[in-house]
Formats: sequence, C-alpha cells, structure tokens
Amino acid sequence: QRELRHQEQLAWSLVRQHSFATTNSHEVKRQLAGLVERFRVENMTSFGEAVKDLSEKLLAQPETETRSQTEQDVLWSLLDLVLAMTNEPVQNIRRNRLDMDRRREQVVQEVETALQPVVEVVVPNPAEVGVDWVALLSEDFLEPPSPPESLSDWTDSDESSIASSQRPEPLVNTSLELADMADVYERALEEAGRDVLTIDRNIYLPLSPPNSSRSAFHITQPKVLALSGRRRDRLGRSRLPKLAPLQPPSLASQVVRSTWDGERLPRLIHDHWWRGDVHVLTIPTDPRPLANFAVSYAQFLGRNVPALRDYPLPKTLSESCLLREILFMFASPASCCFFELDELTGLIKMRDNVTICSVTVGALRHVIKKELLHALEDMRDLRGIIKKHTMFTGTTGTLECFAYGLRDMVQPIALKLLEYEAFVDKEPTKATLIHFVHSFRKQFEQLHLLRHLAKDVILRIGPPHLRSAFLLSQLYKHTQVHVPHQKLATSLLLVSLRRYCSIIDAWWRRASLEDSQNEFIVERRWVVDAKLDASVRRRNLDLDNSSSQNADIFVKVQNCPFYRMLLEHALDSGDSQVLLANVKVLGEMLSASNEIQPRSLYEELSDQLFDQLSTYCPDVARGSSTEVDTEHEQGPAKLALAAARGLSNADIRALFVGRVEERAAERRLRRLLVVPQILERLEAATCLQIRVELPNALRQILQRRQALANVYAVRAYCVDLEVGKHLQFLRHNLLLEAYYLLLPYYQSLFRRVEAGEGWANASQLTTELGNVLESHYPRFARDLHLRVTSRLASGSTKVYEALDGLELAYSMSDSLQGMIRSRHMRVYNAVWRLMLKIKWACWKLENLPFIRRSKRDAYAPLDLLGLTVRRLEILRFWLIYLISSLHTHIMQCLGQRIEAGLGKCRNIRELKAHHDEYTSWLKTFCLLADDFSDFRSSLEQLFHLVFVLDIEWSSCSSYLNDGDALSLDVSLSDDAAAGAGAGAVRESEGGGRSLEYLALNQVVEIEMTYILCHQKLAEILNSLVYKQGYDFRESL
Repeated sequence: QRELRHQEQLAWSLVRQHSFATTNSHEVKRQLAGLVERFRVENMTSFGEAVKDLSEKLLAQPETETRSQTEQDVLWSLLDLVLAMTNEPVQNIRRNRLDMDRRREQVVQEVETALQPVVEVVVPNPAEVGVDWVALLSEDFLEPPSPPESLSDWTDSDESSIASSQRPEPLVNTSLELADMADVYERALEEAGRDVLTIDRNIYLPLSPPNSSRSAFHITQPKVLALSGRRRDRLGRSRLPKLAPLQPPSLASQVVRSTWDGERLPRLIHDHWWRGDVHVLTIPTDPRPLANFAVSYAQFLGRNVPALRDYPLPKTLSESCLLREILFMFASPASCCFFELDELTGLIKMRDNVTICSVTVGALRHVIKKELLHALEDMRDLRGIIKKHTMFTGTTGTLECFAYGLRDMVQPIALKLLEYEAFVDKEPTKATLIHFVHSFRKQFEQLHLLRHLAKDVILRIGPPHLRSAFLLSQLYKHTQVHVPHQKLATSLLLVSLRRYCSIIDAWWRRASLEDSQNEFIVERRWVVDAKLDASVRRRNLDLDNSSSQNADIFVKVQNCPFYRMLLEHALDSGDSQVLLANVKVLGEMLSASNEIQPRSLYEELSDQLFDQLSTYCPDVARGSSTEVDTEHEQGPAKLALAAARGLSNADIRALFVGRVEERAAERRLRRLLVVPQILERLEAATCLQIRVELPNALRQILQRRQALANVYAVRAYCVDLEVGKHLQFLRHNLLLEAYYLLLPYYQSLFRRVEAGEGWANASQLTTELGNVLESHYPRFARDLHLRVTSRLASGSTKVYEALDGLELAYSMSDSLQGMIRSRHMRVYNAVWRLMLKIKWACWKLENLPFIRRSKRDAYAPLDLLGLTVRRLEILRFWLIYLISSLHTHIMQCLGQRIEAGLGKCRNIRELKAHHDEYTSWLKTFCLLADDFSDFRSSLEQLFHLVFVLDIEWSSCSSYLNDGDALSLDVSLSDDAAAGAGAGAVRESEGGGRSLEYLALNQVVEIEMTYILCHQKLAEILNSLVYKQGYDFRESL
C-alpha cells in the first residue's frame, strides 16, 4: 500500500509539473464546436449538448480560485486526448441508438450525482440527549483522587468496571470524562485535516490525551466515522454487498455474424500460386541476360517510365496449376492468378499477363475464351439461381421446386469436377487442358442449356401466382415435339409441379386451399356475412400496381393450354366442393375419395407418365432395380397390410399396422425420382422425340378425381336441390308459358296503370301474385317477388313505359345461386317485360270495340266519315297482324325445354354451360342482344303507336256515339237539310259542326307512322337475315 501510494504521488507530480505546451486550446475548442455542430446537423442535438456540458465541467476542475496555467493545460490536453480517441461517433450512434441514449443518460446522471455536495447527518449521542448542559456546566467539578501505586497495573477492563461502578450512568459509551472526550475529538479533527490516515482509511483511533487524568481509556462501542473531507455517497458507506450492474438480456443462442474475409483464401490454400503477392517466374535454363527479356523489360518500365500505367509482370505457370484454378473457379468464382472476377457485373475474364509453358499465349486464350469462360459463367449463374430460390425469401414453392431440379442436374457435374481434381492431383502429367475440355464437353453443353432454360422460364418481378404460372407455361412450351431438349424440359416440369400437386392434394383430401404463398391459379372468394367461404375464383392481375409487361405476360399465360387445363379443374373442383358443403355431403365425398386414391397426386402423376412411356419401351414403367425394394424388405409389410385390409376401425388398424404404413410412406418419399433419374428413363424409352405426355397424364388423373365429385354434384343439383323444377317454375312465370293462370292478374295491372291509380306498391303486388300462384305452385310461389325499380317509370300511365320499372326476383339458396346467377335473372326479366308489352298490345288491340254509327244503313255507300272509320279499323288489323307475328316468333323460342338437357350433363361445369347457352340463345332469339338495339327502338315506336291508336279510337267513338257528351249528330246530310222545314234547318246548323272530327282526326299521321315503322323493321330484318346471317329471323 505504501509503495502504491508513493507511485501515485509520483505520477500525479509528473502530470502537474509538465507544461503541455504542445496543446493548443483554441484548436481544441474548434474541434469541440465542430463535433457539437455535426451532432446538431445529424439530428442528434441531445448528444451534442451532453458533450458540450461534460467538456465545460471537465475544464472547470479543480474547483479552486488559485488555479495555475499548468493545471489548465493539463485539462485541455485531456480533452484533446479524448477527442483524438473518438472513433466515428455519429456512425456508432446510428448503429446503436437506443444503447447510446441509455449510456448518455447514465453518464449525465452519474456526473450530476458526483457534483452534488454530501450532507453528513450527525447522529446525536443517546447518552447526551436528556442532559441539562446549563446546570451541568454550572457545577464545580472536583479532581478525581489519584490512584495508588499498587493499583498501577490495572487493566482497561478493571478501570472501566470501576468507573462504571463509581458513577453509573445509563447509555454511557466511553470511560473518559467529558472534558477528556472533547479533547480527543479536537485532536481527531486536527489529524483528519493533515490527511494522516491509518491503514483502514475509514477508522481513526487517537492517542491518549496528554493532560488526561487517565493514561488509558476505552470506547465500548466504536463507530465508523467519515473523518476525511472527501465526498462519499451513501452507497459507499453502506455495509450491504454491492451487486453487479444490470446487463441487457442476451440471446438464447450465440450467433456469430458472418463477415467476408478477403485474406481467407491465401491463408487456407497451401500452394504459392494462389497468392497474389507471390510472383512465380519460370527462368529459362539459358544463362544469357536476354533470355528473360519479358520480365526484365516490364520491371524496367515500372521503374523508369514516369506514367500512370502499371505494367503487370508476366507469369508462367504449369498446366496442372491452371487446371486446378479452373476447377476452383467452377466451385467458387473469385479473382485469382489466371482469372479476374468483376464484383459489380459478375463477368469473368482471363488476365493478360499469365500463360503456361505447353502452349502459346494466343492458343491458350482462344481455348479458354471459347470453351471455358461460357461454362464458368453458366455454372456461376445456375448456382446463383439455385441459391436465390432455395435459401432466401421472396420466392414461390413452384420456383423452389424448379431450383431444386436445377440443383439435381448441376450436382453430378460438380461431383465429376471433384473427381477430375483428384485425377489432376494424382496424374499431373496426364491431366491437360485439352483432355479436360474434351472430358467435359457434354457437361458444358448441358450447363449452357440449363442456364438458357432457367432464364427463359423465370419471371424476376411479378406477383407470386404470375411467376409460378409463367414458369409452368414456359416449361410446357419447351415440352413440344419440335424442341430438341424436350425430355429435359419434361423432367423439370414434372418436378416443378410438385407444389401444385400438394395444393391439389390438400384440396381433395381436406377441402382446404393450403396456399400460404398465394401462388396457386385460383383463390377463395370470401363472403362477409357467411359462416363458410364461398367458391373459388381465378386470380387476376392488379392492373393498377402491375407493369404493362406483366399484363402482356398474364394474357399469354391465359392462352396456354396447360394453364387452362389446371384452371378448369380448379374452378370445377371448387364449385363442386362448395355445392356439396351446402347440401351436407362434402365429408362423404372426401372419405370416398381418400379410400379410392390413398396415394399423393405427385406419385400418381409419375406412375401415370411412365405407364404412358411404356408404349415406347415396356421396361420403362418398372424402372431400375435399385429403386425397387427387395423382397426381404417388402414381404412382411405387404402381408401385414393385406391382413389388415378388412379392418374398418381406424384405431384398431393404427394399432396393428400404423407403424408399417408410416414406414411405407417414408419409403415412398425416399423413392421420389429426381430430375436426372427422370431424364434417364425418358432417354431410355426412346431416342426419338415423344408426344406431350405429361399434360395428358395429369389430365387423366384430374379427370378421375373429378369424376367422383361430379357424381355427387350432379346428384345434389338434380335430386336434392331439384334444379329442374326451379327452372320450370321460372319458365312458366317469367317467360309467360303459364300466362293463362296469370291473365286476370296482368289485365288488372294494365287497367290500374292506365287509370293512373297508386298501383306501384311492391308488397301489394307481390301478395296478389303469390295468392294467384300458391294454388298451382305451393313450394315456389312465395319465393317470387315483384319489385319496383324505377319510381319515374312506374308513375307513367303508359303501360309499355310502366313495365320498364318492374322486375321479378326469385329467392334461392346459395347452391342454386351458383347455377341460376344474377345475369340469368336479368335475361329472364328482359324477356318477361317484352312478353308483357306484347301481351298488352294484343289485349289492347283485340279489345277495341267496332265503331257503329247510330241510325245508319249498314248497306249504304260509305261517306267521308265512314271511310275515315274504316281506315282506323284497317290500321288496327295491321297492328294486330304485326304484333301476332312477333308473338308467334318469340313463342317458338319459349317452347324449348331446358330440363330435357339437364340429364345429359355429367358435371357442374356442363350444367352451368348448358344454362348459359340456353339464356344466351333466349336473349338472341327474343331480340334482346346488343345487335338488335335498332330493332327494339322501332318496336318501342310501335307500342307507342298502339297507345296513340287507342286514344284516337276512343276519340272517334266519343264523337260518333249519341250517348256521349261529345257526340255529334251527323245523321242528316246537306241535301236532306235543304228540303226540310225550319226544324230541319236548325238541325243542319248542328250538322255543320259534325264535320269537326274530320278536320281534327290523326288517322293520316298514324298511318304514316306505321308505314315508316314497318319499313324500318323490314330494313333491319333484311340486314340481319341476309347480311349478318341471322337465319332464324327469316320468318319475321
């Protein structure tokens, strides 16, 4: 301790006496201000303020008024040293912002705590608490008697006991008198001021006072006194054990961050020719100076020519070194002796200053550039594709399977390269560059083909479903007969389909679309207020967030036959499962499907493919002998499975043969063929090109799986849901085949519309319609509702306009809505409105009463008024004929029965297609398609003409009938009025007014309008029949 104290004092004196004249305080101030400004610019003001405050507090130490310049220089030097030791403060704070914030707050808090003055709490003596010092000090103290000599050898304990017995005082902690004790405290404070400390720096025991009455004293309960003037916090005086500071939580497992080390290769490789800093120059045997002229000239130029160009020294290595470096470049491309790798572009090129002894420089460069550089780039790109799609995120399951297929194809080539490296090491004289190129020519061609195929089928940017579908469609194009590498593409397509096969397997086994990466061609169509999810729908491209290139690619993918086959199966299976779930038979169908097809789809696809290849070679389907388990391994398992085949209880079956089935499943997984084995079987089947076998094999398997679901689905529609009866009910009511039942209802509706009453009440109309239909269709009558879609149209007194504001709605279950969709109901409502307009026109024209003139001879010649009435009647007959022809034509279409074709449908798709075809044909035949808009406009004019004819007919009847208030007396002619009497003259004055109708009638205008409408209809029909090929309009 003394030596340590001495060394500390020596070091402190050296620091205090040094002048530190090299430190410039102004420069340190500028550095500090620049650091604070940098923190402020980088939005780290709190750190800048903390550095500034700490620097000011450092320069303010020690807190004395008389501070020398030497001490100030020491502080500036310390601050300069701290700033010089600072290493990237801004970057460190950016990397660990939270940790640095926590550390800054801790440092500021510790500094503030250290600068606070320590307030020492004086604990009063318990013995002095109740002492009356005024009374005590006023007494006269007597000197105690001196002890006899015989008692000079008393011990401290005896003196203490005697003092206690002579003057017993409660809670007395010392044997000294009060005056002596005061003297002890004064001496202790003096010693503390001179920094005279004992070995224990916290305890001071003073010597016996010289003037004390006792030579020895005893303190019974010594206490620890902080007598030094140094500041100590409460934790420093605490007797509790100090705990370690809290540490942030650490990771459960220690993770070592991988860093790129450029010196790793020179350390691990033992041969000198890998080292870039070791130049090996093969010196010729000729001792002449000019024999090594190339090296000497390059060295001379490097020393004497003042230019910016660095002339590399030529190197000459052995051919085995070149081969080993080529093999290394295949394994891990890097810049080395012969080759240089561009880190930015990834290009590999040969160095200009390196050659070998056996060939010329030009020949070496020609062989390497033509034969090896392309192979090196192919291997590098293939390894990058495999690594990207197997080790990183952002890919799809289909791309991952394709990448694993590429890995299986590249792995044999890599193993052969390793074997050749051993050959180079073992036989360096036989391993030449020409031999290497000749040995790997076929493998290099395969690498180039794989690289070209991978770049053609992989879409780098796009949604997952587009990337997967593009991969499969492009591989399908490469499997065509005219493609030379058809078999390789077929092998890769089979491996890439593994992800889609697993999704389809889960779809058929558990009725769940297990597509976590959103790469399948269909997706769920979720209903908000439904307990079960609705059917699936095709995935579409988001045009707002996709480029035009992806949109064009999506259109091309949709035209691929392989994509359409998968999409058709997915949509059919989705609709079938939703239908079966609604009728509560989905579980039954899945159980039956799992019992019939226990194997996975990928296994069935592989077996089906090789069964089809057996037409080329019968031995291909059996495969090689290495892939078939021995009889010793399979015999007991087959016997156990055959014995347990009759067990229907799943628990008992799992108890007996559960482990056997698990081993069989694992064995099947191990036997899954990889791409080289598939390619080997395809090559063994035939040396010629094969047909497109894989899509056909997949189509047959999917059709077998769909067949069972189709049986359940068609039975559900035709038997459980009775879709034929629903369609018959819609045909009878919306196509007005049962008009005879609804004739009173619709005639009453026509009259109320013409009368302008408040008839547009949907609930009242629906109730009246249900009352009419309930006796004939008790099951379906209450599901048909009449709705008012347009208040403006329903307020018209024209029937043909008011009907446009009505529609019929039919309440159906979710399963029937998949068969009878909203677009079908729109077609049915359009036909219903058209037929009602035709029925109204026929009803209106047929119910116009014949105009009879009173007091008129029926056989007399017609006068002008009679001819006008006759023209109205002829116009009425023309309209009746036209409307009846149109009615007959439409009724020919409505006579078709859709129920007759339902029994011929084998699946839901055919059922829906049959219904779509029927409604499309109905829409076209009833003149409701977009091509017949002009015809419908002319037909609306004819309906308006019927309305005008009705008004004119009523006006004519009101003029000619006597019973009407507006009737005119036209019974007397002008000749009869001339020969009559005065009474007849007065009647003739009224007869002159009878000619008012002849002047105000609209018969000519109605006739001309009809003629124009008729000509327009004829022109449209001629164009449709003879120009556009609508032959079914020929009757019109």
